[in-house]
Amino acid sequence: MHRTSDEPDGADVSHNVSETPEEILAYWTPERMAEAVPRDIRLPDRRKASPNPKETKPS
Repeated sequence: MHRTSDEPDGADVSHNVSETPEEILAYWTPERMAEAVPRDIRLPDRRKASPNPKETKPS
């Protein structure tokens, strides 16, 4: 499964892997690697991020 650009930004991405490392390596043939398209990963804007509660100083 590959992701499309219509998925919301900031979505949590996870995947449960049931294949062995050997099966995964066998899947990624040189042909598949050549045709693979990297996912556009956008990091959140740190200026808009909420403060980390661990870093908040008590008043």
